[in-house]
Amino acid sequence: MPEGYPRLASLMGTHPEMAAFRRFGSLNALNLLYLQAELIGLEDQLQKNAKIDAECGHFERSIYHRDWRTLSESVTRDDGDCTQWQTMLEARRKLTEYNQAIYLQQIITKLGPPSEQDFKSLKSWMNDPSMGNIYLLGPDSDVWENFDASELVCLKPNRTDSLVTRFLTNKLVTMFHRIIGHHFKKPDQLDIHRNTVYYSQAGVVRFSKLLGTVFASLLPIGSIVVLYYLNSMETRLALIGVFTAMFSLALGIFTNGRMVEIFSATAAYAPD
Repeated sequence: MPEGYPRLASLMGTHPEMAAFRRFGSLNALNLLYLQAELIGLEDQLQKNAKIDAECGHFERSIYHRDWRTLSESVTRDDGDCTQWQTMLEARRKLTEYNQAIYLQQIITKLGPPSEQDFKSLKSWMNDPSMGNIYLLGPDSDVWENFDASELVCLKPNRTDSLVTRFLTNKLVTMFHRIIGHHFKKPDQLDIHRNTVYYSQAGVVRFSKLLGTVFASLLPIGSIVVLYYLNSMETRLALIGVFTAMFSLALGIFTNGRMVEIFSATAAYAPD
């Protein structure tokens, strides 16, 4: 497969978590502003036309605001003025375009950016001559040069909300491959993805959840055992505070729970 757009499209199609594109936030907003201004102008013109027709003294034109059929058929009558209806039709087309733009922009804003690690992997793959070797010549050649979460959208962003999952994804996977993984994971043999190794994000998330589950299971047992062998009430109270803090810290690290959920879970955990 030739280098450039075809090879880049193949990677993004196979791995949508790397399909990062410009959001064009300012340009989309500018388009909406212009459409809005055009509609305001058409709305004002429509109101003026309606007033002129209602006050002109011509019977059919004077009932345009009361009889839709007479208004819509004004384009076929020689003695009628169809300006109001033509303005309405133009406003209808522009309103459809405006509503579609608003709706599509709302969908785009809900798309998250790629994870920073996926973006780095994409950039590295593109720049490496032994991998993608993607060098575009047009004005879009620098789209993937810098990570800008406010301007990039991803078709299927990886959700690495917890700190542990993020750490495993960004740091340990690379270390694991260098030390052990390269013995088991071999580069893709396809020409379009040559010298590229893929690790499943789902596997990293499962490992992170496993660590969190083990820690959550051992912490209450450990606190009970430690407190059982202590006679000093002051020391017990101090350790209760320590274990409670450790539990809330674990919730913050291993999960993406909201603050109120962490507070509630911590209050329920506090050792007796």
